[in-house]
Amino acid sequence: MTHYATLGVPENATQDDIKKAYRKLAMKYHPDRSNGDDTKFKEIQIAYDVISDTHKRQQYDMERRGGGQRFQFNTGNMGDMEEMLRNFGFGFARGGQDPFSRMRQPRRNKDLRVQVSVPLTSTLDAQTKTISVQTTNGQRQTVDVKIPRGVRPNSSIKYPGLGDSFFEQLEKGDLYVQIVVQNDTEFTVDGLDLYKVVDINALDAIIGSKISVTSIDGRTFEMIIPTGTQHGRKFKIPSLGLYTMNQTSRGSLIVVVNIVIPTDLTSEQLQTLRSITNNN
Repeated sequence: MTHYATLGVPENATQDDIKKAYRKLAMKYHPDRSNGDDTKFKEIQIAYDVISDTHKRQQYDMERRGGGQRFQFNTGNMGDMEEMLRNFGFGFARGGQDPFSRMRQPRRNKDLRVQVSVPLTSTLDAQTKTISVQTTNGQRQTVDVKIPRGVRPNSSIKYPGLGDSFFEQLEKGDLYVQIVVQNDTEFTVDGLDLYKVVDINALDAIIGSKISVTSIDGRTFEMIIPTGTQHGRKFKIPSLGLYTMNQTSRGSLIVVVNIVIPTDLTSEQLQTLRSITNNN
């Protein structure tokens, strides 16, 4: 039987066709499967190693047709075959050892990766999210994952044993959740600090006043605007920003003053301001 027949492909098969056929047969006959066949699996490996390599394939075809040098199979060069099977949780030995020995050992299923979106305000507390994960065989499984307080945007959190379970007899893989933090608030984020712009009447900025400020966690408090406050001045309020992940420390709330010129003053008010200006 030729290597082409072993993989069930025609002699003019493309490399893509050969790879697809190999993947299908390797999954079917792998020794870790309940219906696996160690001898058949080795034949499939050898056939793929030969005809998936352009140079080896040419030598093999020449030998079968009665020309060229005798083809030598090198089991130490696993190439793409190793990379492909690693994606399914298998591994190979190096240094001249039996390349099939480690595949006979118990392995684990592949890891899964998903993306989860959470609102910015929710990062102020630890939370539990129920998510749906699609496994290798196309099925979906529902799992609960705990997300720590202060989780940062694009953080990747590992959840052992919540990954793929394609091979029932093997240990489950791990689940990696990448966190996307959605900012739907009036605050701008800079690291752990939050910036909030507040409008201040120009007259209040001149004579000084008090304003109410609401933090991201919903607390409202009064802040004094000193006499002569300038546009763009920043007021720092410690420990009202975002949390450091898994810690109690927080960033600051930075209040940025935006001076607003009043446009609805009465004639008497304008005259009063002109008198003040002229006297100065």
